[in-house]
Amino acid sequence: MAELHLTYKHTTKEDLEQVRHNGFVGWLLNYVTEGLARGEVFDDWICEFVWGPNYVVKSYPKYGTRGYAFTRKGHFRTTYDAGVSSSSSDDVYYDNINEILEVQYPGMVGLRCIVFCCDWYDNTLGRRVKTDAFGVTSVHSRRKLQHYDPFILVSQADQFATSVTHGLRIEMILGSL
Repeated sequence: MAELHLTYKHTTKEDLEQVRHNGFVGWLLNYVTEGLARGEVFDDWICEFVWGPNYVVKSYPKYGTRGYAFTRKGHFRTTYDAGVSSSSSDDVYYDNINEILEVQYPGMVGLRCIVFCCDWYDNTLGRRVKTDAFGVTSVHSRRKLQHYDPFILVSQADQFATSVTHGLRIEMILGSL
């Protein structure tokens, strides 16, 4: 971070974080490529990972893992099991799964990972997210986060039961399963 601060002297900390986030993929590829040219040894999986995935992905309507059965968000259904939450330090994010994708990396290791694509709800406590006396969390779903990464690994997801009120078109996430 100090190296970035020397290059971008009149930039805020938030802007520096964005520069670091946006440039990480290129930096990692360059680091591994130059290391290989110098004769450094890297595990096969890291080389395959930095060279990127295949351009074609598989899409699934359902995916089962860790005792959960995840599905994509369905239309015109009263309840469904597409609600997910993901924790990051002190924050918990909530949404429904729009896509379930399998990303594959070419090479002899055959890396593959399952990701969920979501549009995350605004997770402002007290205003959009409420927890009652019984520990049931409710999320008002009319507002989405403006800046976010829509993808999470399946291992980062916990499942929530979701209910839809069709008359008001308000979705509420009811609680952790």
